[in-house]
Order: sequence, then C-alpha cells, then structure tokens
Amino acid sequence: MAFIMPSLPKLLSDLQKTWRHLPADRHQKSALHLVLLVWLSCHSLPGLAAGFAATVRNAELTETDDVYHAEVEIEYHLSPTAKEALSMGVPLAFDVLIEIRHDWYLLQPQVYHKKIPYTLQFHALLNQYEVQAPGQVEMFLSLNAALNFMALLPNAAEIPRDLLHSGGNYLLAVKTEFNREALPIPLRPAAYLNGEWFLSSDWFIWPIQK
Repeated sequence: MAFIMPSLPKLLSDLQKTWRHLPADRHQKSALHLVLLVWLSCHSLPGLAAGFAATVRNAELTETDDVYHAEVEIEYHLSPTAKEALSMGVPLAFDVLIEIRHDWYLLQPQVYHKKIPYTLQFHALLNQYEVQAPGQVEMFLSLNAALNFMALLPNAAEIPRDLLHSGGNYLLAVKTEFNREALPIPLRPAAYLNGEWFLSSDWFIWPIQK
C-alpha cells in the first residue's frame, strides 16, 4: 500500500485535535510544534521558495584620522517557514561578514575579516522579539522593528588605516550568512534542501582606491 502524505489543512486539523487532549505540558507541546515545523520545512508550497534571501543594500567606508568605519545596510526577507519557526520560539542566527580584500583579479587575498553574529528570537510569554548582538540585547514589539534594527550597522567595523596602503586597489566585501547549524537538529537537513531556508545574501562588493 502506498503511503500518501496528508494535506496541510488535514494535518493541522489532526494536530489541533491532538493538542486539545494533551496535558498542559510544555515539553509535549514543544515537541508537537517541532513535528509540524519539520513537516512544513520539508513540504513547502511550490513557488514560495524564491525571493527570501537577504540583500546587502549598501556598504561603504568613511575615513577618520586613524581608522576606516564600515557602514552597512541589509534588507532581510524571512520566508513563511522561517517566520513559522520563529513564532514557535526557534532562534534564527545570522552572521554579518565584513572583509577587505586585495583587488588582484582572480586572487583576492583578505586584508581584514570580521564576523558579527546576530540572533533573532520570539518570546511568546512577553509577545516580543529579542535581538542579540555583540555586547547588547534589544527587545521589540514587532518583527519589522527587530529586522530594521538588524538592518542598519552604522559602525559595523573599525579598520586600521595602515592596513590599506597608498596606491593599492582594494575591495570591501559584505554579506549576511544564515547559520543553519544553529537550528534545532531535526530542522537542519530540511534547511539545506528547502529554498525557504536559503536566507543568506550574496556578497556585496565595493571597490576602494587608495
């Protein structure tokens, strides 16, 4: 007999019926949430897998006496599956990567590298979104407000001036990378296969001339 995957509406209905008969035990409810989330991750609707990658809108250097300051603007696009995971308390981790490279055609050795980790999480009891960044934790009433906070990095990195030699050609390279390995273990396989988890941006490259 062939196995037929139940439709999403039927699955939701069955899960809701099961939910009502479960004792008020947090771990059982969390497990049921996770089962549903894994199903959604593996069986997203066709046509919803595109267009959820983040975009680096702008990245530039401003010069002061001793250092260059990297300013970065990123636009995040969370897929329905990622938002569903977030609503269930699953943290979403991103790493903003900032590099200075020599502009040597095919070879682009790094002169400078920095990784800035961000973690976005929803707290149901508080009905607020938490963003953890290096040295700070911020709370927001809406997802948009949390993403807007993550989007703007007015002083993302301080790069010593002596790293960039006069007359050299350099590249400022920036991307934000979704950390699939920070997801709960049952979600990780689907996150590598399902396009709704492809949330990383492409590299943004900006030429620097000294």
